[in-house]
Order: sequence, then C-alpha cells, then structure tokens
Amino acid sequence: MSILFNIILPVFAMILCGYVLARKNILTGQAAEAMNGLVYFVAFPALLFVVVARTPREQILNWPFLGAWLGSVIIVFALTALVSTLLWRGSLSQMAMRSLNTTCSSTAFIGIPLCVAAFGAQAALPAALATTLLAVFDLSAAIVLLELDRNTGTRARSWLIVKNIAASLARNPLMIGVVAGLVVAFTVGELPVAVVRFCELVGGAAIPCSLVALGLFFAAHPFMQEWAEVSVLGVIKLLIHPAVAYLLVVTVFPMDPQLTVITVLLASLPPATTVFVVAQRYQIHMPQTSALMLVTTLLSVLTAYAILRWMPAWVGS
Repeated sequence: MSILFNIILPVFAMILCGYVLARKNILTGQAAEAMNGLVYFVAFPALLFVVVARTPREQILNWPFLGAWLGSVIIVFALTALVSTLLWRGSLSQMAMRSLNTTCSSTAFIGIPLCVAAFGAQAALPAALATTLLAVFDLSAAIVLLELDRNTGTRARSWLIVKNIAASLARNPLMIGVVAGLVVAFTVGELPVAVVRFCELVGGAAIPCSLVALGLFFAAHPFMQEWAEVSVLGVIKLLIHPAVAYLLVVTVFPMDPQLTVITVLLASLPPATTVFVVAQRYQIHMPQTSALMLVTTLLSVLTAYAILRWMPAWVGS
C-alpha cells in the first residue's frame, strides 16, 4: 500500500499545484492554453516516439500479451461506446472520448513504476508494450473518430471528407510521434544517445505539465454535476476493464501467472493524462474527463492493492 501511495500521491500533488496557482492568480487560462500547446505539439509526441522506438521488436510481437491487452481494449472501447449511446447519446466525439477514458490506462506514468516495484525491473517491458499498443491503436482510433465527427459536419463530398481526415491525421503530432517510433523500432532499432536524451528531456515535461493544466482546469470549472457519468465510466475503467483482461487471458490467451497479474493490473489503472490532453485539444468532454481522472486515480489505490494482494495466490504466481 505504501508503494501505491508513493506512486499516486505525486500525481495529486501536481494537480494541486495547478489548482493553487490558479486560485492565487499566478497562472491564468492563457498559461493553461500555452502549457497544453507545449504538451500536445512537442512533449507528448517526443514521449510517445521514444517509448515506441525503444520497445524491443520481440516485445512488440509478444502475441499472447498483445492479444489479451488489445482484446480487452477493443471490447471495453466498444462496450463504452454502446453504453454511451444508450445512456447519453450525444455526438460521435463524446462517444470517442468516453471510450478513450475507459481504455487508455496510465500504463507509463503509474503502470511502469508500479510493475517494477511489485515484480522487478523486467516487469517494465510489458508495461512499456502496453503503452505502445495504446498509442498505436487506442489513441489512434479515438483521434480517427474525433476527426470523423469534425469533418462530417461539413457539406463536403465523401472523398473530400476522407481526404480531410487523412490530412488531419497526417498532421496530428501524436500520430506523427507514434508512426515515427514504429518506423525506428522496426528499421533502425537503436536510437542515437543524443536523440534519446533530447526526447526524454522534452517528453519529461509532458506528464507534469498536463497534470498542472488539469489542476488549472479544476480551479475554473467545478465538476460536481458530472458524478452520474463519472460513476458509470469509473466502474467500467476500474472493474470491467481488468475483468475483461483476466477473462481473455484465462480463456483465449494463456500466459504465465506473473504476466497475467501484470496484464490485469495495467487494465485496472486510471486514465492516462494523454486523455485529458486530447480532450483539451479538441475542446470536447473536458469536465467529465478531468473528474473521471481525479476520482479513478484515487480509487485505483484500492483496486491495484486488491490485485497485487490477492491475485498472485489466485493464479499461482
């Protein structure tokens, strides 16, 4: 439990910093906008690039883990889309953001240090692979839906809509970071030390800046009215997603007990800060996303503790 608090408490400390700075009028809305621009166009693309590029090819092709992890993401993404349609309707963009909220776990910022603390340095590899897969598939799917919703509101012909979406994706900095990382991972393999160091320095600003921006948003936008939706999405993220991952492992994609626990643990983590960055950039679903991040990050202390405490004995690890 102390390990969990040591990893998660700094998250709340960064959010609190942003909140206090806003309440004291030290940072304003313009600062949040500038910070989000830095994160979206520079820091997160650099972080995604170096994470994807440095993931070993054999780890990218770990088929049981790939099948279980991607399968859980796809199933929960579709389930959330169905729940979104039945309960709240709304636009395609809102549905995409709800689905991204319940599937894009904080596998890098919380998952990697948590797995290493629980299972040793070798456990960083599946957590890094999970981050790569989320960037390549989950984030990409959400951005495609967001761009589709943005472009279908125009009077352009179908081929022009497809052209606009393709052009938007080609210019999207997050997509550029992921694609460039994949190219390097499967061709070059090793990055020059100077490039890695630069990306780590720039990418290191992504998570703290996005958390401070989240605190700035909290200071300006109360989210008490979002509890109904946060409750439903929180149950899907913290309980249903890990349950789906576990069922896929034991029924379709068997793997060793330790990797089974890691897979379920990663699925149980709260949404990554990337989700809020995307919500801010597209100006969609921001209050719900910020509230869900805050609540699930706090509750994930309990769910992660339960998984680490009882599941190893359950699966024979």
